[in-house]
This record gives sequence, structure tokens and C-alpha cells, in this order.
Amino acid sequence: MTRNKSSYVVCLALFLLVSPAARASEGDRCSPQIANNSAAAGVCTPVCARFKMAFAGNWSNVRSHPPVASCIAANAGLAVCGCTYTTPAPSGVVTPTVEDVDATPPPRLPIGLRATCLDGPDTLNSSGSCPVVGTGNGITFWALSYADDRNGMAIVGYDAGGNVVSLLERTGAHYVWDITVDATNQTISFFGQSNQTITLNWNDLFVPQIGSRTNASYVLWPTATSGTASWTNGAANYGTAAPFGAGANQLLDPYVEHAAGMQLCASTQKPWFDFATATVASPYSTVTCTQPPDPAQPTYNAAMVALLNAAVGDHGLMAALRAATTDERLIAVAASKGYTITEADIQQSRGTLPSTTGSVSSRLVAAASSSSSCGNVNQRPCTTCAREQCVYFPFNFCCIEESCSCTGYGTSCAPGLSVGGNGTCQPACPENQICKEFTVFYEYNDNGTKDNGVCESWLSKPTCAKGIPNDALASYEVIFKSDGLAYYKSDNTLVNTWTGGQHRETLYVIDGRTSKIYLVNVDGRYIQVRGTANCIPASVAPGGSTATCSKPRLTTHAGILMGSVYGLPTPSQEPAASVQQRIAVIGAGTIQVTNGAIQWITNDSGHFKPTQDNLKTSIAVFKRAGFPNFPPLGDCTYDFRPVTGKPGVYRQDATTATHCEL
Repeated sequence: MTRNKSSYVVCLALFLLVSPAARASEGDRCSPQIANNSAAAGVCTPVCARFKMAFAGNWSNVRSHPPVASCIAANAGLAVCGCTYTTPAPSGVVTPTVEDVDATPPPRLPIGLRATCLDGPDTLNSSGSCPVVGTGNGITFWALSYADDRNGMAIVGYDAGGNVVSLLERTGAHYVWDITVDATNQTISFFGQSNQTITLNWNDLFVPQIGSRTNASYVLWPTATSGTASWTNGAANYGTAAPFGAGANQLLDPYVEHAAGMQLCASTQKPWFDFATATVASPYSTVTCTQPPDPAQPTYNAAMVALLNAAVGDHGLMAALRAATTDERLIAVAASKGYTITEADIQQSRGTLPSTTGSVSSRLVAAASSSSSCGNVNQRPCTTCAREQCVYFPFNFCCIEESCSCTGYGTSCAPGLSVGGNGTCQPACPENQICKEFTVFYEYNDNGTKDNGVCESWLSKPTCAKGIPNDALASYEVIFKSDGLAYYKSDNTLVNTWTGGQHRETLYVIDGRTSKIYLVNVDGRYIQVRGTANCIPASVAPGGSTATCSKPRLTTHAGILMGSVYGLPTPSQEPAASVQQRIAVIGAGTIQVTNGAIQWITNDSGHFKPTQDNLKTSIAVFKRAGFPNFPPLGDCTYDFRPVTGKPGVYRQDATTATHCEL
């Protein structure tokens, strides 16, 4: 059976600790004898089908192989088939929903966190309500901010009793004002100040809960961040007080972490299983408690109980036991601390699978980050085992077999890249720029967009062309001459905002790649023709509107640059509906220009949603380009005026008498 390192859990309690999403990707199933490769598919296909899975192509009949040995010991089969889910795997989270609740924070706030909810992305005014996420299982998630104002959020889950049962820390945004749910991609986006976002997958919100055969998670945090501290869940304290920050930057001395976890789980009448190590910077520890064993499951004898109780108070012993990979090493570690255990003690603790289980769980390490098919620009990140740990440690009526366990998965991109908003690897967005991903199919389609509904919904026409072609973009580039006026660079003509219609205006974008300024006159969505940005196949004279064409051309802020970013219209074929492309801009919005002189500028772009700071940066670019009559960053007072009916949109008029220098 060809495979990467795997973990084989040999008791039901630990099997249940692996989230449904983790178990669903790969799984071994016990099968009758498999003679050879040619017979494998015939045997394994019906075996996997019984579990609503498909045969993955890997199998084993080697009796010494741990999963095969376990199947034999449980009288469940003589071989193992590798099975995989062909439909979405069962999830621990139902479809999340978002609701607004009173901004009064939950009564049990982990230390160092606070509930800060704003009225919008461009204000520091506190809101009277906060958006929260419900998962339909009695758990509500709050997006809390940090008291030290770091750029991050703690997504904290509360059960119906107000207990903290989950805490996820993420960077990238703070001060939540909105939360949205994407049912297609099964993601949840938390919007903070300046519209920065943090995105989670639905399954990130999976929380083991108390039930007939499930586990339960709880969160502990310190009672203080100086002096001595013990652990608390907001209702009671656990563990022995110890100096804050002691032990290799850990929050408390390690033995206190174990003891607190044991006490907490004992109070729920569940044997303690494990905890997430806390640090001074992130002083929260998630403890997972397990149910007592079912009849016929393995239990510890007196020698093993004494060893494990000693490990709770001895972090060095705990770490050594968790790292032992054979019976011999486990016995030797115990002996080094004065405890005697035998192979018979280990075997009794190991036990065998109940015959009703009939399967063994395994998790396969996914594609390596060096793969050429993932992890590069515009590719999906590579899924890797983020933390692989070789263990042989019978713990709380469970035993992990002699193999390597992937205890956490993560995603990775090539050096210098990170996962962007569309889930693909992208370069980091430069400071003071806006980087957003757009579907090419919607933002540029020189071949006709009748299949995506844009033409019908916007124009009541069956077909249209969308976006500025790559070879026409230069016709919209603007420069400023010594007279301080704006000219189209391609033909040396003064820029004027289109007049003669109530929907005519000028869009601007400042390309994040080159800092070039592009001004495009539009009439609603129709563009004013310059260069080759014309109708298809008929054309109108330069300066005319594409509105009269049977197949008109239209654009958005994203569509102005999409052609050059994606290399369109070559190849001139309709982009696939799923193709995403990132566009980076310094600024975008609307602008009024009369005979080359700018009258005012706004940040009105629904695609890029610039902030006031982005608008200030755009003004600075115009000023450096040669238009003097704007106040620059820092030196003059801006007079940003809100635009009626457009939340978050502001207008800055040019000055005519005096101005400041950069």
C-alpha cells in the first residue's frame, strides 16, 4: 500500500477527536482478502461503496501493517482498502448565519480581548449592535478585537450557557463592522476597519460538543498577565498559580497547563485528552475532553495510571512519552523516571477495536508544497501537513499506533506569496494599495457576455463586450504638462468629463503596477470610444458612445485594467466562469475634469471600495503627476465631504487660490 506517513487511531474516543472534515478526505476500510492489484478494484469498490465512498486505488494485505493488523484483530477483515469521499463529506458545521445583536459584550471575555464593533469601515464610531455568526448548534461566534490594538481578531465561540468553547486567532483586520457568508465557497468573511477582511472556512467553526459519543472543547485563559496566574474559563479557576510567562515564553509553567486541563475535564466527568499550548502573546488554551470508554474499550491498569499521573506534573516526561515511537522506547522513558511498565501493561491499554467499528481512520499527508501544480501565482495553495508528530502514547483510554500522526493541516504558497481573497497564491499587496480578486468572466469579456447575465441585467441587450482591451488602454492614459492641466498622452488633447447626459461621468484608476493614471468617460456603463475600445464588430467614431451599437462595449473600474492584467483580448476567447485574477490599484473612483483642470475627486468605486486614506493617496499621486491644486498628505487640512446616498464615499474639491506643497 503506497502512502505517506499516516496515523492509525485504535480507539473510538480518539477517532471522534478528528473533525469530520479531516476524516472525510481519506479513509481506510477493512476488507476481505485482496490477492493482487488486478483483484483490488473488484474487492474494494463494493467495500468503499458501503460507506458511501469510492475506491482511491491504494490497498494493503500485509499482515504486519498496522491498519491491516487492527482489522484482523477486530475480526473485521484481512486487508485494507483506501477509500475517499466522492461527495462533500459530512461537516460538523451547518450553514452559518449572521445576525446583529446588542453590542453589550459577552460576560466571559478572555483576557486581553474586547468587543469593538464599528458603524462602518471608514469610521471609529462604535455601533450599537455587533454582527455575530450562528451555526445552528447552539454556538455563537463573536469577532473580538485585542486590547493592545493589534491588527487581528479572535473569533470566539460561546455555547448556550455562555461558556467559551472555541477561540481562533487570525491576523489581517480588526474592529468588526460586517460579516458575510459565501455559500458557494463555504467561507465566512469578517470585515474590519478600512474594509480589511479575515476569511474562515465553514469547517474552521467545527467545535466538538457534549453528546452521546462526541467530545467537548473548552477554552481557558489566565487570570492575570503579570505576577502569578492560574487558568480560568470565566466561571472557575483551574490549576496551581504560577508566574505569568514562565517556561520558554509559555503562559504558565507547563505542568500547570496539564493540571488545569485535567481539572477542567474532570469537572465535566470526562477524562482529559489534550490542550493547545498557549504563549504570552496568545494566552488562550483550547482543552478537548473525551467521554469515558465504552464497554470493551481499553482501560489503563495501575502501572499506566501512575505513569500518566506523573506526566501531568512533569512536562519533560509528558513530552518524552508523546515522542516515544515503540514499546521499547516507551518502557525506557518510564524507567528513566523510576516507573516500571511492561509490554503486557501497554497491550492492555492498547486493547482492540470493538467489532462494530469495522474500520480504522487514517489521514494522508497531501501534496507537498514543491509541487508545480500548486502554490505558485494564481494557483491554489498546496495543502501540507503543518505539524507531523511521531507518537506511541496510550492516552485516556486511547492508543495511537506506531506511526506518524499529522495533527494539523495547513496551506502554503511559494516564498513571497500568500493566499489571496480568492483562495489562490498572490504576492503581498504593496503598502497603500488595494489588491482584490475579480472573476475575469464578469469584468472582461471581449467575445460577448450573454451567458453571464450582465448584458441583460445592465443593458437589456442579449450581448455586449466588456472591459477596455489591452491595446486600447494607452489611449486613456493621462499626463499633466507644465501648465498643470491633464492631457490624454496618446493624442495630446485636453481631458474633459463627458457632458450631455445625467449618467455621464469620468472613472479613474491608478494602476498599482506602474502608477499610471487612466481616465475613462462613461455614460452609465457605456464607454466613450478612444483607440480600439469600440463596438464589435461595427464601430462608432472616436469620441462617440457605444450605447448605439448592437453589441456595445461597457466597463467598470476593474474592467479598465482587466484586459492588461489578464493579457486580453489575446487570446480572444471567452474566459471560464471560474477564472480569477487579482488587480492592484493605488486608487479608484470618479473625477470631474473641465478643459484639463480637475474640479473634484471621489473614492466612489464599488469594485475596489477605497477608504479615505486611499483617496488621500490618490490625491498625492495626482499632485506629484503635475496637478498642483490639491492638498497633499499631512501638510494641509482635507475637506472630505460625504456624498449623499453613498455610505463611505467622500469628495475632495480642488483648491483654486492657495495650496500646500508636498
